[in-house]
Amino acid sequence: MRLPTPLRLAALACTLLVLAACGRVDVAALRAEIGEAPVVMMSTTWCGYCAKLRKELDAWGVRYVEIDVEKGASGQRAFRLANGRGVPILVVGDETIHGYSPDRARKALASAGLLPKASRARP
Repeated sequence: MRLPTPLRLAALACTLLVLAACGRVDVAALRAEIGEAPVVMMSTTWCGYCAKLRKELDAWGVRYVEIDVEKGASGQRAFRLANGRGVPILVVGDETIHGYSPDRARKALASAGLLPKASRARP
């Protein structure tokens, strides 16, 4: 059964509102859970993209705190507060980056002044 056009538009609008709300992160609540370290990576031990992001951060000389989202209640709460759908999740200051995105990570780190000068130039 196909809905009349006005109902379809209303359903679409509701869906978009729900999706937009899901994308918002309550930074204060997330920071209360993960602490104030400037860079935090939420990950798992088995995730290949987490391993790649670890290598990138290490190669750039970035200090970060890592939280395994499977090994404790605090990591699981942080994952939920970040609207986690997968790992890695990188928190740089007040910005949350979902998934493996080295370009976005590098940009966020540089904007926050957290990328050592030697690693600011692209290799």
